[in-house]
Amino acid sequence: MKVFKRFAVTILGAALLLLGGAMMVLPGPGILVIVAGLAVLATEYVWAQRMLKTAKSQAEKVQEAAVASPVRTAGTVVFGVLLLGLGLAMVFLRDVELPFWSPVTGGILAVTALILLVTTYMTIRAARGEDTTHTGSTFAEQGSARISSLRS
Repeated sequence: MKVFKRFAVTILGAALLLLGGAMMVLPGPGILVIVAGLAVLATEYVWAQRMLKTAKSQAEKVQEAAVASPVRTAGTVVFGVLLLGLGLAMVFLRDVELPFWSPVTGGILAVTALILLVTTYMTIRAARGEDTTHTGSTFAEQGSARISSLRS
């Protein structure tokens, strides 16, 4: 049974990595799908655990840099809103004759924009030390609690 699980995890993880790689040049949340593939593979492979840890660390740095200044934050929000508008236009305006203009592409762009906007909002809250998990504790408190639980 363990061999079957490892095989299934390998196939699913590899498929997610390939799909995420394709989304790096096609519309879609490529980085998120790649991280999902690494998370699946990390359940069975140590190398994937290391890569996932590195990816999480880099993502946190990028998130913090994105909200480090009001200009960057505003730029991120404006880009997200424009991307959402374009995605919704592609979903609802079906008679436009442009390459890649389709409801599917529009839906992917809209979902990607929503992910960007929500991630930006959560990062701003975390940078302010506010609760980001609706548990009543701040991000810093949760990190300290996690570190303490790992040490004991």
